[in-house]
Amino acid sequence: MIFTVLTFGMIITAFTTDIWRRKIPNWLTLSGWITGMGLHTAISGGSGVLYALLGTALGFIPMLILYLIKAVGAGDVKLFGAIGALAGGEMVLQSMIYSIFYAALVGCIILIWRRLWKQTWQRLAAMLFHLIALKDTSQWKPYLYSSHHLRFPFMWAVLPAVISVYFQLF
Repeated sequence: MIFTVLTFGMIITAFTTDIWRRKIPNWLTLSGWITGMGLHTAISGGSGVLYALLGTALGFIPMLILYLIKAVGAGDVKLFGAIGALAGGEMVLQSMIYSIFYAALVGCIILIWRRLWKQTWQRLAAMLFHLIALKDTSQWKPYLYSSHHLRFPFMWAVLPAVISVYFQLF
Protein backbone atom coordinates (compact mmCIF):
# COMPACT_ATOMS: atom_id res chain seq x y z
CA MET A 1 0.00 0.00 0.00
CA ILE A 2 2.80 2.43 0.88
CA PHE A 3 4.47 1.82 -2.50
CA THR A 4 1.20 2.55 -4.30
CA VAL A 5 0.69 5.83 -2.42
CA LEU A 6 4.28 6.92 -3.04
CA THR A 7 4.15 5.96 -6.72
CA PHE A 8 0.89 7.82 -7.32
CA GLY A 9 2.16 10.84 -5.38
CA MET A 10 5.23 10.96 -7.58
CA ILE A 11 3.17 10.49 -10.77
CA ILE A 12 0.68 13.23 -9.87
CA THR A 13 3.50 15.64 -8.98
CA ALA A 14 5.29 14.81 -12.25
CA PHE A 15 2.04 15.29 -14.18
CA THR A 16 1.49 18.71 -12.63
CA THR A 17 5.02 19.97 -13.24
CA ASP A 18 5.13 18.54 -16.76
CA ILE A 19 1.87 20.25 -17.67
CA TRP A 20 2.80 23.63 -16.20
CA ARG A 21 6.55 23.77 -16.79
CA ARG A 22 7.11 21.07 -19.45
CA LYS A 23 9.69 19.57 -17.13
CA ILE A 24 9.88 16.77 -14.56
CA PRO A 25 12.24 17.92 -11.81
CA ASN A 26 15.31 15.91 -10.85
CA TRP A 27 14.51 16.24 -7.14
CA LEU A 28 11.29 14.32 -7.76
CA THR A 29 12.76 11.46 -9.74
CA LEU A 30 15.84 11.13 -7.54
CA SER A 31 13.82 11.17 -4.32
CA GLY A 32 11.43 8.59 -5.78
CA TRP A 33 14.31 6.34 -6.76
CA ILE A 34 16.08 6.68 -3.40
CA THR A 35 12.82 6.04 -1.53
CA GLY A 36 12.09 2.93 -3.61
CA MET A 37 15.60 1.58 -3.11
CA GLY A 38 15.60 2.39 0.60
CA LEU A 39 12.17 0.96 1.43
CA HIS A 40 12.65 -2.23 -0.57
CA THR A 41 16.05 -2.72 1.08
CA ALA A 42 14.64 -2.07 4.56
CA ILE A 43 11.71 -4.44 4.04
CA SER A 44 13.37 -7.27 2.11
CA GLY A 45 17.12 -6.83 2.48
CA GLY A 46 19.24 -8.03 -0.41
CA SER A 47 16.29 -9.32 -2.41
CA GLY A 48 14.67 -5.89 -2.03
CA VAL A 49 17.77 -4.24 -3.48
CA LEU A 50 17.63 -6.59 -6.48
CA TYR A 51 13.89 -6.02 -6.90
CA ALA A 52 14.33 -2.24 -6.94
CA LEU A 53 17.39 -2.36 -9.22
CA LEU A 54 15.63 -4.65 -11.68
CA GLY A 55 12.60 -2.35 -11.68
CA THR A 56 14.89 0.64 -12.24
CA ALA A 57 16.62 -1.02 -15.18
CA LEU A 58 13.33 -2.18 -16.73
CA GLY A 59 11.96 1.36 -16.51
CA PHE A 60 15.09 3.29 -17.39
CA ILE A 61 16.67 1.38 -20.30
CA PRO A 62 13.70 1.18 -22.72
CA MET A 63 12.84 4.82 -22.02
CA LEU A 64 16.48 5.78 -22.66
CA ILE A 65 16.13 4.27 -26.14
CA LEU A 66 12.99 6.36 -26.70
CA TYR A 67 14.91 9.42 -25.46
CA LEU A 68 17.74 8.77 -27.92
CA ILE A 69 15.28 8.88 -30.83
CA LYS A 70 13.74 12.04 -29.34
CA ALA A 71 10.38 10.44 -28.56
CA VAL A 72 10.42 11.43 -24.86
CA GLY A 73 12.30 13.83 -22.63
CA ALA A 74 15.03 13.07 -20.11
CA GLY A 75 12.65 13.62 -17.19
CA ASP A 76 10.40 10.85 -18.51
CA VAL A 77 13.37 8.46 -18.61
CA LYS A 78 14.33 9.21 -15.00
CA LEU A 79 10.70 9.06 -13.90
CA PHE A 80 10.27 5.53 -15.26
CA GLY A 81 13.46 4.48 -13.50
CA ALA A 82 11.98 5.80 -10.25
CA ILE A 83 8.62 4.12 -10.92
CA GLY A 84 10.50 0.87 -11.41
CA ALA A 85 12.36 1.28 -8.11
CA LEU A 86 9.12 1.98 -6.25
CA ALA A 87 6.58 -0.26 -7.97
CA GLY A 88 8.72 -3.00 -9.52
CA GLY A 89 9.41 -4.38 -12.96
CA GLU A 90 5.96 -5.67 -13.85
CA MET A 91 4.24 -2.40 -13.00
CA VAL A 92 6.80 -0.24 -14.81
CA LEU A 93 6.84 -2.35 -17.99
CA GLN A 94 3.07 -2.46 -18.24
CA SER A 95 2.87 1.26 -17.46
CA MET A 96 5.35 1.94 -20.24
CA ILE A 97 3.41 -0.12 -22.80
CA TYR A 98 0.13 1.52 -21.80
CA SER A 99 1.79 4.96 -21.89
CA ILE A 100 2.92 4.41 -25.46
CA PHE A 101 -0.59 3.30 -26.41
CA TYR A 102 -2.16 6.33 -24.71
CA ALA A 103 0.43 8.63 -26.33
CA ALA A 104 -0.58 7.31 -29.75
CA LEU A 105 -4.22 7.94 -28.86
CA VAL A 106 -3.47 11.49 -27.67
CA GLY A 107 -1.44 12.12 -30.83
CA CYS A 108 -4.34 10.98 -33.02
CA ILE A 109 -6.76 13.21 -31.12
CA ILE A 110 -4.43 16.20 -31.55
CA LEU A 111 -4.06 15.49 -35.28
CA ILE A 112 -7.83 15.35 -35.68
CA TRP A 113 -8.31 18.49 -33.56
CA ARG A 114 -5.73 20.43 -35.61
CA ARG A 115 -7.12 19.00 -38.85
CA LEU A 116 -3.76 17.48 -39.79
CA TRP A 117 -4.99 13.88 -39.96
CA LYS A 118 -5.30 13.64 -43.76
CA GLN A 119 -2.03 15.47 -44.42
CA THR A 120 -0.16 13.24 -41.96
CA TRP A 121 -1.50 9.99 -43.46
CA GLN A 122 -0.69 11.18 -46.99
CA ARG A 123 2.88 11.96 -45.95
CA LEU A 124 3.21 8.61 -44.20
CA ALA A 125 1.84 6.74 -47.25
CA ALA A 126 4.31 8.53 -49.53
CA MET A 127 7.20 7.74 -47.19
CA LEU A 128 6.21 4.07 -46.97
CA PHE A 129 5.86 3.86 -50.77
CA HIS A 130 9.37 5.25 -51.20
CA LEU A 131 10.72 2.84 -48.61
CA ILE A 132 8.95 -0.34 -49.79
CA ALA A 133 8.61 0.10 -53.55
CA LEU A 134 11.63 2.24 -54.35
CA LYS A 135 13.95 1.25 -51.48
CA ASP A 136 14.60 4.96 -51.02
CA THR A 137 14.83 6.49 -47.55
CA SER A 138 15.63 10.02 -48.70
CA GLN A 139 11.96 10.96 -48.14
CA TRP A 140 12.36 10.14 -44.44
CA LYS A 141 15.30 12.41 -43.70
CA PRO A 142 13.53 15.80 -43.88
CA TYR A 143 10.82 14.51 -41.55
CA LEU A 144 13.14 12.78 -39.09
CA TYR A 145 15.23 15.90 -38.60
CA SER A 146 12.34 18.34 -38.63
CA SER A 147 11.56 20.55 -35.66
CA HIS A 148 7.85 20.43 -36.55
CA HIS A 149 7.02 17.14 -34.87
CA LEU A 150 3.84 16.82 -32.89
CA ARG A 151 4.81 17.47 -29.27
CA PHE A 152 2.84 17.18 -26.05
CA PRO A 153 3.73 16.37 -22.44
CA PHE A 154 4.20 12.59 -22.22
CA MET A 155 2.57 12.74 -18.79
CA TRP A 156 -0.76 13.18 -20.62
CA ALA A 157 -0.28 9.51 -21.49
CA VAL A 158 1.57 8.31 -18.39
CA LEU A 159 -1.05 9.26 -15.80
CA PRO A 160 -3.95 7.35 -17.41
CA ALA A 161 -1.58 4.48 -18.19
CA VAL A 162 -0.47 4.06 -14.58
CA ILE A 163 -4.08 4.26 -13.39
CA SER A 164 -5.11 1.62 -15.97
CA VAL A 165 -2.27 -0.71 -14.99
CA TYR A 166 -3.00 -0.28 -11.31
CA PHE A 167 -6.63 -1.32 -11.78
CA GLN A 168 -5.57 -4.20 -14.01
CA LEU A 169 -2.98 -5.57 -11.56
CA PHE A 170 -4.82 -4.89 -8.31
